[in-house]
Amino acid sequence: MSDVDAGADIKFLTLNTWGLKYVSKFRKERLREIANKLAGRSMALPLHGLEEDSGSDDYDVVALQEIWCKSDWEYIEETCRHRYPYRRIFYSGIIAGPGLAILSKIPIESTFLYRFPINGRPSAFFRGDWYVGKSVSVTLLKPTSSSSNALAILNSHMHAPYAQSGDAAYYCHRSCQAWDMSQMANLYKKAGYAVVIVGDLNSKPGTLPHKFLTKETGFVDSWEQLHGKQDLVRISKLDPLLQIKQGGTTCDSILNTWRSMRRPDEACRLDYALVDPSRLQTLEACVRFTERIPEIGSFSDHFAYNCKLRLLPRNAAAAGGSKETRERILEKMNIYDEMLQVIENYKRVSRWQKLWRSAHFWIAVFCIVVVHVVITFTSNRAGWSSVFWAFFLTVTTASGLIDGLISFLFGRSELRALEEVSTEVRDAKLNAHRALDGKV
Repeated sequence: MSDVDAGADIKFLTLNTWGLKYVSKFRKERLREIANKLAGRSMALPLHGLEEDSGSDDYDVVALQEIWCKSDWEYIEETCRHRYPYRRIFYSGIIAGPGLAILSKIPIESTFLYRFPINGRPSAFFRGDWYVGKSVSVTLLKPTSSSSNALAILNSHMHAPYAQSGDAAYYCHRSCQAWDMSQMANLYKKAGYAVVIVGDLNSKPGTLPHKFLTKETGFVDSWEQLHGKQDLVRISKLDPLLQIKQGGTTCDSILNTWRSMRRPDEACRLDYALVDPSRLQTLEACVRFTERIPEIGSFSDHFAYNCKLRLLPRNAAAAGGSKETRERILEKMNIYDEMLQVIENYKRVSRWQKLWRSAHFWIAVFCIVVVHVVITFTSNRAGWSSVFWAFFLTVTTASGLIDGLISFLFGRSELRALEEVSTEVRDAKLNAHRALDGKV
């Protein structure tokens, strides 16, 4: 611990490991090599132009996503035990859990898991987001020195987009998740913590979820704090190597063997470390885990993001806080209006889903009653028909019951959760109005 305590600089890494059982290619081999690299003994081959310095894999805090197999986590724990004495994987959801884990050199003071109430639908079993229980994990670390604030790390893997637009984009879900996370970040910020939001946030800069995590919290993207605001159009036209070096792209790069079929302009940055600029200063930032494992390929379908943060002294952090300007309040109010519209649009989808599933349930009940009457007549004329009706009853009962439960239980829950977020946003908008009038 002396290497961390001696200064106020913390080296972070966040990586989506792509650890889906039966789905991710070479999962076991890749996850083991990720563990070996974190432990400092990887044999992966660097890409030309992206060679890493010796010892660059030694981090103070590592945030991982998509650790969904117990055997993978056990291997990571055992392999990294000597370098990261403090470790934690988080449990939630019906299948596997949210896949979030933390490795740290700094002692962990306490942990907390918040499961997002709005997180896809159980009917989308082929996507799995609802079943794993997407969450945000909160890890509070002990202060590294008497003059600095303690760290609060919010690690998350938000709902994935399965389309650019429409219902399959799950834009409202990620926006609601970002709203919840921003409120948690603000609470820990007010409590005096130096807060870092890390993970695969599945949101590009400029989108509503990204706005909540930055504008609502006052946080900045550590990459942009160091390199300045990024021109995404210009970055999309760069050479793939420069996209990584100058744009910090971690996802859909054609230099990643699992995404080599993508167009070069699809490369983007979805993995972040968002920081409170009044308490944290970015000193270095770069993309890591770009090497290739012999005879397998890239470590994951994402590259890792690494940043070195300096904890500012408490007195400097206190001096950095200031009253919000009128322009920022107006900007936040526009974000609130956008969010309310997004929720209202999705409510129509949610109500329709609830309605047709409920209708399916009652139609199934009607069919079951009718079939019990019909089968008594048809079985006398054609005995083989009983097999057909028995099969029809089984399918109708099962599908009707499932849709009925989704409608009556999940449908009600989702609509109430949407109304809760909507009310919270309206409360924030009302407070912003009062701030403009000088009443706050």
